[in-house]
Formats: sequence, structure tokens, C-alpha cells
Amino acid sequence: MHFVKGCCQMAVTGKKSLKWSVLAAVISLTVTAVAFLVLTHFYTGQNIRKGIVIEKIDVSWQTTEDARQLVSEKLSEEYLNKNLTLTYKGKKWKIPLKEIDYGFKVDDAVKKAYYIGREGNAFRKLYNSLLLSRNKIQLEVEEVYDRGKLRAKIEKIKKQIDSAARDAQLTYENGKFTFKRESIYRNLDVDTNVKLVENQLLKRNFASIELTADEREPEITYEKIKDINCVLSSFTTSFSRNDTNRTDNIKLACSRINNKILLPGEEFSMNEELGPRTLANGYKQAPIIFRNELVPGTGGGVCQVSSTLFNSVLLAGLNVTEREHHSMTLSYISPGRDATITESSIDFRFINNLDYPICISAGVSGNKLTIRILGRKRNDGIQIKLKTKTTKVYEPEPDEVILDETLQPGQKIVERKARKGLRVILYREAYKDGVLQWREKLNEDYYRPIRGIIRVSSDLYKLYQANVTGD
Repeated sequence: MHFVKGCCQMAVTGKKSLKWSVLAAVISLTVTAVAFLVLTHFYTGQNIRKGIVIEKIDVSWQTTEDARQLVSEKLSEEYLNKNLTLTYKGKKWKIPLKEIDYGFKVDDAVKKAYYIGREGNAFRKLYNSLLLSRNKIQLEVEEVYDRGKLRAKIEKIKKQIDSAARDAQLTYENGKFTFKRESIYRNLDVDTNVKLVENQLLKRNFASIELTADEREPEITYEKIKDINCVLSSFTTSFSRNDTNRTDNIKLACSRINNKILLPGEEFSMNEELGPRTLANGYKQAPIIFRNELVPGTGGGVCQVSSTLFNSVLLAGLNVTEREHHSMTLSYISPGRDATITESSIDFRFINNLDYPICISAGVSGNKLTIRILGRKRNDGIQIKLKTKTTKVYEPEPDEVILDETLQPGQKIVERKARKGLRVILYREAYKDGVLQWREKLNEDYYRPIRGIIRVSSDLYKLYQANVTGD
């Protein structure tokens, strides 16, 4: 009996224990489910997940609208009143950021923050959210600006920076040397500098940005010519001002070569400096020498300028590389000391064989044409002189006599004056204290004799004919 009773009591006790175990399990599951639901709701709701930071602002549990406002206010306060400062060689330009529509893509950053931790099923979302709450994520907001407006600002600055190269200049007037400094070539490349500024904008670095430009010095600088301080040589020729066109051509040619600077080793070309002898280029109609005769042409008178320059160049000790004499002797300069030029084939050239720059000074005063070579004062005491020697004279043929029945009895007109032919040698001599140091033969010129031409009346023509036949 006791055994049966004991077994019954154990059965009743076992049933109670099982009941409590089941109840405990149910309660545990319920609590777990409720906790899961609470956590799921808390960590996976419609607000931004915990642990997300935008621009150092913790936006955990914030709505997207609140987060947008917080971040926008912070960025506006920190950046949008700043200026973009561009500099170049001491010049400064301040550009307010608002003028290039500088701002931030706050909406994109907030949207990205909102979708973090929302991938997968409920369990995955909860797991990701719990991890996120422990390990924060930092988000940056992307910058935005109007590239076209930035480019327009730099293009405007470019106009203030760019400059064309200009050689240093020297003028000589009334015995005074005046210098004008060179202008450096500058070219600001817009694309390069836009990229330079953009790199700084994207880093939010608003310190001064030094723009870059291509710079090149001109060939002739003040430092190279500043020691030109004296007149190495000077030569003057005279002309008649009655022919105003020829006078104007002489003045124009002088202006084209005046203040021309030659560096050591540089060659001068008269034709290159004068340019085409055309009416469009400023030259006028005046007599020129063609086949031993003076005929109408454009640019008459420029050969007097080249001849005057030729003499000044020789007196300065410079080397002539190309020169041709006229076909006949001239009234304004001695035989052997002239230099003709033609636009198509004959040039006058010389080279600066000195070890310092020289400058040509050419001008007209009254009926005098003077060309000087400016340079550095000689230290050797040498004075250069030019000397010509006529080695032979050629008599022209007798004048050609032409009958002109329109002339009055006894009337004679010289159409072309006879000229003797010459062979002339030109020497350059160097003197020191009046003593000849050296002599060099520069050129030997031959001028053909020119037969005269006269027109005479019928009575004089008969006399000429009688003289020729000996009657």
C-alpha cells in the first residue's frame, strides 16, 4: 500500500513540475518575442539608425528632415560665408563662395544615412543595427559648385594677368640715354587654374590659392642693355628738301630702324626692317636709280639711309655681311662708301660682332640725316677712320646727241649727264694717339662710266654732226 501511495504522489509531483516547466518556457519565449519586437521596432524603425554621424553631427534616431536641418545649419555656419581667395604676384582677388553657387549635397548624405542598416530580413536588420550602434559610421557631405561661374571668374582674372612680351627699349635724344624696361610675357591657362582651384574647393581649403601662369622674358631685357652709355660712331649725309616725297621716305626709313637693338652675334637686315616699299606701307613716289638712270619709283631715298648706316656701322668697328654699291656715283656720298638696296634681291646686312649690345639711332634734322651706333665706351683708345683710294678713272664715251625738232634754235637740254667711271678701294683704319695701328681693305668697287645724253635743236645738231665727221 505504501508503495502504491508513494508512486501516486510522485506522479502528481511530476505533473506539477512539467506544468511549471512548460509555463516557464512559454513565458521565456514570450519575453524573448516581445524583446525582439521591441528591439526590432527600436533599432529598425523609420528614423536614422543609431551610430551614424554626418559631418561630425550625431544624427542617431533623427528623422531625415531633422538630420537635414542640423547638417545644413552646421555647414552653412561653417563655410558659406567664406571667400575664395586667389592671388598672383602680389595681386589678390576675393570671390564669395555664394557667387559660384558653392554648397553641399546634404540631401544625398541624409538619404545615404537613412538606408544604412536596412538591408535583409528583420533579423539581419536588427543584427546590423546593433553592430552599427557600437561601431559608428562617419559620413561626409559632397561639395557642389557652378563650374561655369568659377571658370568665368578665372577668365576675368586672366585678362588682368596676361601680357604680351615687349623688349626693353632705348632712346637717344639730345645726348641723353633713356631706357624703358621690358614687359614679361604672361599667359594664364584657364583650364589648368580651374582644376587647381577645384582641388582646393573639394578639400574645403580656403587658404589663399596662388594661380599659375606661363611666363617668359623677352629676348632684350634692361639688364642686357643698361650698359649702353656712349656713341660709338656717327655719320651724316645731306639731302635736298625740295623733293618732299623723297624727304618723307628718308624720314620713314629712319623711323623703321631707329632704336633698333642688336644683341651680340645678331645680324641686321635693312630690307627686313624697312619692309615692302609700297604705298600701302607708307612709302611715296620718288626717283630711284634704274640702269644708270633716275626713274620714278616707290621708296626713293631709302638707299641714302642704307648708305649712311653703312658708314656708321664701319666706323663702329662692326662687320658687314652683305653690301652692294650703286651702279653710278652719287652726289650725297663719296664713291666706295655707298650701299644700295633693292626689295627683291639686294640687301644691306651687318652683324654685331662686339661682346655687348648695340643700338641704332637714326633721325633727320633739317636737311641732315644722321645715324649713330650706340654702345659701350671703348677702353683701348682706338679711333676708327674710313679712307677711299681711287685706283683708276674711266672716261665716258662722247655724249649721245639726239635731234629734237621741238626745240628752239640754239637750244640744248642735258637729258643725262655724263659720269666718269671709277675703281675705288675702301679701307678701314685704326688710330691710337694719332698713330696708325692697323688697316684693312674692306671692298673694291667699280663704277661704270656713263655716257651723257643731250637733246638739241636742228641747227646745233648739224654742228655736232659736222664735228663728228670732221667736215
